[in-house]
Amino acid sequence: MPGASVIIGAYDSLRYLKLCILALERQTFRDFEVIIADDGSGPEVGAWLKSRKPFFQLRRVWQEKRGFRKCRILNRALMESRAEYVVFIDADCIAARDFIEVHWRNRRRGEFLGGRRVMMGIPVSERVTAEMVDTGYFDGPTFWGLCHALKGDIRCYEEALRPLYRLRGDSPFSLLGCNFSIHKNDLLSVNGFDEEYEHRGGGEDTDVSHRLKKAGCAMRSVRYLAIQFHLGHEKSGSKDVSEAMFRVKKAGIRDAADAKRIKSVFSPAAGPAPRAHR
Repeated sequence: MPGASVIIGAYDSLRYLKLCILALERQTFRDFEVIIADDGSGPEVGAWLKSRKPFFQLRRVWQEKRGFRKCRILNRALMESRAEYVVFIDADCIAARDFIEVHWRNRRRGEFLGGRRVMMGIPVSERVTAEMVDTGYFDGPTFWGLCHALKGDIRCYEEALRPLYRLRGDSPFSLLGCNFSIHKNDLLSVNGFDEEYEHRGGGEDTDVSHRLKKAGCAMRSVRYLAIQFHLGHEKSGSKDVSEAMFRVKKAGIRDAADAKRIKSVFSPAAGPAPRAHR
């Protein structure tokens, strides 16, 4: 049984997924498995994953592409996970070498951890190479990163500055699903992610954070410690639908019982999950 399950939310963009996996292959903490929660990528993603032989067990849970159904595939990946602790990232993010170690070292039952990310623009993201990941460009601040931040190619570069944790680590911020970890049983106590969210925009992340808090779980910051860089890409769709849905749902979530009344594979009425691709 691995110590942690790392679940990667993914859709297409094989080039970015390769960089994400490479960053995981060089982690200081190594007692983990990886599950790709694949929301309808094409066959080239599956073929590449089968060819990769990392030190960790690598599996993919896939579903047919029918719009944005990230919450659904995350829940199915959670069902496949074998560890008691789960770390969530996205396939368009490069994790620093100690990213999983930070989440693992700071874990506590009854709490979930959240961090932020450095935002890279599309032009600089398209020039990122495997060699840059392997040599530590994204493990913390570098001269390369500072230069691009000063030119405006990289935003939120302060998120890579670990000393800021002591000064600003406790300042409030909203949860990002790409930098999030929790004991599996705590997440299951609210039936996982609400699958009714079928539009991108972040409402699904804010929703699970809000429900966990109503169920008695506290959010704790690993901001400036669990460092990751987001690879820029074109975005489709508006945030308005997701955000509006959360505002409506939030009003009806008053306690722990309300927090688990969602559309989810973990709810009694849900159907069977698809098989994992091994």
